[in-house]
Amino acid sequence: MANHAIIVAAGAGKRFGGKKQFMRIHGLPLFVYATRAFDNQSNVSGITIVVPKKDIKTTRKQVRDLGFKKVHHVVAGGRRRQDSVVNGLRTIRDKSGVVIIHDAVRPLVSSAVIRKGIALCRKHKSVIIGTKVHDTMKRVAKRLVQETIPRDDLFLVQTPQFYDIRTIKQAIAKADFRMEYTDEASILESLGMPVYVFQGDRHNIKVTDKKDLRYIQKHLA
Repeated sequence: MANHAIIVAAGAGKRFGGKKQFMRIHGLPLFVYATRAFDNQSNVSGITIVVPKKDIKTTRKQVRDLGFKKVHHVVAGGRRRQDSVVNGLRTIRDKSGVVIIHDAVRPLVSSAVIRKGIALCRKHKSVIIGTKVHDTMKRVAKRLVQETIPRDDLFLVQTPQFYDIRTIKQAIAKADFRMEYTDEASILESLGMPVYVFQGDRHNIKVTDKKDLRYIQKHLA
């Protein structure tokens, strides 16, 4: 059974002020670090990178120049994240194995997380990672506290997310794509399908603003 990674790098970066996946950190585009983590993984056989359509040519050249061995496809993203993921899934012809879906702007993903996720996915079919919420959570409306939410069962979800290839493709085929899903697990949840969670890595942050870039620069130095 082959394992494939989909690196989602198709965002427009409107809130950030530019396509953060292509911002250079120590001379390399940010997406390169996430891609490298999977290219170096012995139990990952293929990688698809999903980028904005007009960035395909440049991305393919960067992949060639950097000598990535497992990047087999660079394809165009869609209007929403879920559309980009579907475009990536279309490149995977295997009927069995694990597909790993990862945000290009999480460059600090560890080999240990990837290995553990693949192993757990063999058993549970759908596996995500997250970190437990430690702060007190309040539901607020018009600046007024409505309630305190028990935090014992709350997780902040990260990528990568791990799915049996057949399971995720079946879920997408059944899902109502008029809805917008914030991650792939939400698609399975909407269909009543189980999703297993294991503890993630607090260093595996997603770049959302400039202060995150400083953190990333330090840890990738």
